[in-house]
Amino acid sequence: MPEFRFRAQAALDLRQRQEDDAASVLARAEAEFARIAASRSAAEAERQAAQGGRLAGQRAGIGAGALEWHWNWINGLAATVARLGTELDTQRQAVDAADRHWREARRRRLALERLRDRAARRHQATEQRAERHTIDELARLRFVLPDAAHGRDEP
Repeated sequence: MPEFRFRAQAALDLRQRQEDDAASVLARAEAEFARIAASRSAAEAERQAAQGGRLAGQRAGIGAGALEWHWNWINGLAATVARLGTELDTQRQAVDAADRHWREARRRRLALERLRDRAARRHQATEQRAERHTIDELARLRFVLPDAAHGRDEP
């Protein structure tokens, strides 16, 4: 009996490459999300430290120019935090889209793998049936035909 060959192996290989590509895109999106989240956390910590410094400066009695500079600096940091928050939301959506794409690619690959596995089981069952048939035929030739040739009817 011929060796098992899955006819859709090229499609399965393509699905595997698509899943690998989708996983790569997902990993890059998650890494970018983590980078933006870290930047946002750092900017928020810097903003809070700046506010603490401004309060300490006010208590110590700083000039109006320095106080205004602190306010502007804190407002700039708050704008950076807000911008990074928007980028984080956008990147979260990109991660979700990449995750959906990866899951779809994985689902498609698994469907083809299940088809391949079922075909392999059918092929194996066919091989086993053919082997049993051959063994039965050999047994029949060995044990039934020699008795008929010698004129014996009993086994």
